[in-house]
Amino acid sequence: MPLGIVLLMVWLVMLVRFPRIMLPASGIIVVLALLLAAVVGIKQWRHESRVDQLEISVRYAPADCDFGKPILVSIQNASGRTARQVSWQLQATQPGANANLLDLGVTGSTYQMDQPLHADARWQQCYAAPPLRSGYRAADLQYQAQRVRAEFQR
Repeated sequence: MPLGIVLLMVWLVMLVRFPRIMLPASGIIVVLALLLAAVVGIKQWRHESRVDQLEISVRYAPADCDFGKPILVSIQNASGRTARQVSWQLQATQPGANANLLDLGVTGSTYQMDQPLHADARWQQCYAAPPLRSGYRAADLQYQAQRVRAEFQR
C-alpha cells in the first residue's frame, strides 16, 4: 500500500512538472490497463460459462447405491473441454425452502471428483449421507450442488 501511494505521488509530481510527456504516456497506460482488464474479464466469463455447462445432479437414492452411501451424484460435462478437479459444496433443503440443513459444524460439505471428466461424458458416484441438523431425515430433503469449481484442459 505505501508503495502505491509513493507511485501515485511521483506520477502526480511528474504530471504537473512535465505535462507534455506525461499526458500521452498516462493515456497509453490507461488504454493498456483497460485492454488487460477486458482480456481478463473475457477469460473469466468463458471459464464461468464452462463451469455452468457442468450439470450436477444430486439425489437421495439408496436403491441405486451401496449400503451406507445413499447420496447419488451425477455430473454431465456438456462443455467442449475436459474438466479436472471438479469440486462442489453440498446443500440440503426442505422442498420450498432455501435454508441449508446440513450440520456444517461437524464436517465440511465440500466434495471433489477424483478423475478427469472428458467432454460429453457422464460420471456417477455415491456418497455417505452428511450429518443433518437434528429433527430432519435425509430421505425428506432435496440436495443441490453449490459453489461449483473446476479447471478445464485445453
